[in-house]
Amino acid sequence: MKRLAIGTEAYLHNGLFIATVATLSFLVLAVAPRWLIAGVSFPVIGFGAFLFALLFVVSASQRSQALDPAKSYLRLALVVWWSLLVSQEAFHRFTAEADSYAGRFSGAAYGEAAFWALAFLALLLIMPRPQYLRQAFSGSNKWLSFFAVVCLISAPFSSAPLYSLAWGFKLLLVVPLLLLCSAAMHDLDDIEAFFWANLWGFVIIALVPVARAFADPSTAFEGGRLNETASSPTGLSLCAGTLVLLSLTLNSLRNRTWLVGLVILGSTVMVMAGGKAGIFAGIASVALFFVLQKRVVAGFGWLLGVFVLGCIILAVTPLSTYLTSYQQSGELSTLTGRTELWRAVWPEIMQHPLVGHGYLASRFLSEEVEGTFPEAGHMHNGFIEALYSNGLVGLVILVGIHLVIVKKLWRALKGSPNRNAHLLAVGSWAIYVNLLINGLFNAIFGGRAGPPFMLLLGLVVVSEALRRNAHLPARLPR
Repeated sequence: MKRLAIGTEAYLHNGLFIATVATLSFLVLAVAPRWLIAGVSFPVIGFGAFLFALLFVVSASQRSQALDPAKSYLRLALVVWWSLLVSQEAFHRFTAEADSYAGRFSGAAYGEAAFWALAFLALLLIMPRPQYLRQAFSGSNKWLSFFAVVCLISAPFSSAPLYSLAWGFKLLLVVPLLLLCSAAMHDLDDIEAFFWANLWGFVIIALVPVARAFADPSTAFEGGRLNETASSPTGLSLCAGTLVLLSLTLNSLRNRTWLVGLVILGSTVMVMAGGKAGIFAGIASVALFFVLQKRVVAGFGWLLGVFVLGCIILAVTPLSTYLTSYQQSGELSTLTGRTELWRAVWPEIMQHPLVGHGYLASRFLSEEVEGTFPEAGHMHNGFIEALYSNGLVGLVILVGIHLVIVKKLWRALKGSPNRNAHLLAVGSWAIYVNLLINGLFNAIFGGRAGPPFMLLLGLVVVSEALRRNAHLPARLPR
């Protein structure tokens, strides 16, 4: 793949654009009338100004360091990537399915959509020229592009077109951003930079909901698990487990003590949130991380530590009450109603088996399909989610994304003499397994482009970059 190139004049031009937008954003924030900063406008302007200011700072620091143009692009792209990862926490909301179905969205929903538009503007400013888009429908990248196009085309046919189009827009933003990363990602340092950007994103994603839940300690464990209006326990366990894996991978490369602290913190949140699939997947994927490195003793030590940690959490929180009531309810036999949901929806799938019901049509299952449980919200399985929303076309493309990741990571794992490349491949494998297991019980991929799905799509780019670097000779650890 051709390396990106850019002249000094064009590069400075982009920097000036970013500086202008950042300055205007701050001026608007400073002199805005009360109606403008009321409600959701304030976080949109504030978070948007922060994004453009951060881009300007990174751009200025890169000029002083005289970095390779490709690395400059990658750093700027990762800033936008990080902002998209954490935007859900800046615009947190809890909208009932019936309200969404009726088109009653909270101000935070409109605020996040407005921020996506600002992120799209940032992408337009930092992209070199559209030539990197020529790779959009070739190689591994074609699966990302095909999926985004199919989702966007099918969005108007869902029962809530505006809702589906909004999320389709975000997906269409994520994919070109990954294409830019793919064009700029050339060596192991670039791959490591992608891991760092995701680490800092998942730090916020995993810790902010906990702080939100404990804002009122009396309701922190409402229902036995962390307060579901402040955090999604299932998704939180997944994100905390992902934080553990990112921290372990980067610590194996850099050997930083504070990363071990993040491993402990992430493990605590993973167990405390009480997401059953997330806990199981986290434990299994971390065990795989150590097994692939043949560090059985270290893996056993981590498992023992998680067991002790779990016992402490069960002893001091109401989580044990929740688990006991769950076991007595008999929901385990139906996977918390999932098998009944899939059985009820299957006739609907067979009505439109080829093209589905439209992107994210599953958001309104309980309003449209008889026999589903209240507030189902999605298919609770990533592959069935794609099948219901985008039919066999969407399912085939999603399976293609998974196969590309597996194929490229397997080659990288088996063919790399380089220690760092091997560790990055091991970490990527563990993250993929974590996302895959969770995706069998929750629609973390195939639907909305939330952080877990974004990371899964990012593994397509990472796996290809690892494959390209698998031939590098071994070098001493840094």
